[in-house]
This record gives sequence, structure tokens and C-alpha cells, in this order.
Amino acid sequence: AYAGQMSGTCLMNLPSPPTMSPTQTGGLDVYYPDYGKAWPMGSCTNTRPLPTGRPNYSTMLACCKAAYGGQISGKCLSELPSPPTGSPTTSAFEAAFWYPDYDTAWSIAGCSNKLPLPFNNPNDRPNYGTQVACCKAAYAGQLSGACLSELPSPPTTSPTGTGGAGFWYPDYD
Repeated sequence: AYAGQMSGTCLMNLPSPPTMSPTQTGGLDVYYPDYGKAWPMGSCTNTRPLPTGRPNYSTMLACCKAAYGGQISGKCLSELPSPPTGSPTTSAFEAAFWYPDYDTAWSIAGCSNKLPLPFNNPNDRPNYGTQVACCKAAYAGQLSGACLSELPSPPTTSPTGTGGAGFWYPDYD
């Protein structure tokens, strides 16, 4: 009866009148870099509204690669719904190097390769190619042996076998 009404009076009197433009809810269909954080802790978001002039990408991964490519902390990639792993054989977030855990008391600390890094720049702390190299350099003399005890096959303080030849010799295997 009022299909051609130009004023919209009939529709405006409804309990929940329609708006002139669609009201959108949820996230955007695109992702953009969140420049409100320092670059090492930066990530991508699809929160409304899209800031004017901000680059945007069809996926979160595309945004992370474009805006935070080379980010050593791995913060952006760690926030993906299914983040990549440090290597194909593990599901943990791992760096390609080991670093001393300066956030724990030295007597009980060890080395870690977990991402995101607890520091902003890989040059902020020494880093090592292996866990044992890190323990030997950063925790040499640690009486508790805490660092070495975290190795996949930690050393023991004495021989573990019984019997034997009665003398010690090198095992080259």
C-alpha cells in the first residue's frame, strides 16, 4: 500500500526500522597492519573500521608477509589461526637459534628457542646454533646443571652402566 512512499514515514514507524545503508558487524573481509604497536610486536587485524590509506590484504598471511616480512619475533605469524611451525617436524613455535633465558635466575635457567622472542632484536642477546652450545657458553659452571638437564639426552654425572672393563676409553661412535 505504501511501496512508493518517498518519505519513508511508514517504515520509520516500525519497531526496528531499516537503515538507509547496511549495518555491518564482525570483522572486515580484508586485513591490515596494526601500526599502533612497535614493529617487532606488530600484527595484522581485520577490526572495523579500516583506517584511511592503510594497505589491506585478502588474507592475514598475505598481510603478515607484506607488512612484517622478516619480523624475527614472529609475532604477526604467531597470531594466524593456524600459525606455521618452526620446522616441519614440530608444532612448537621455534627460532632457528637458541638464546639464554635471562628472565629466570641464572642458577636454574636454561636456553630456549621459543617464539615469539622475549626480546625485540636477535642482537639483543647472544644466540647459538644448538642448545648445548648455548648451555656451554651462557651457563658454564652452573652447579645445578639446570640448562644441560633440558637437553633431549642430558649428560649424567657418572657412568650409567654396570660392570665394564675396569678402565676408561673413548667411545667414538
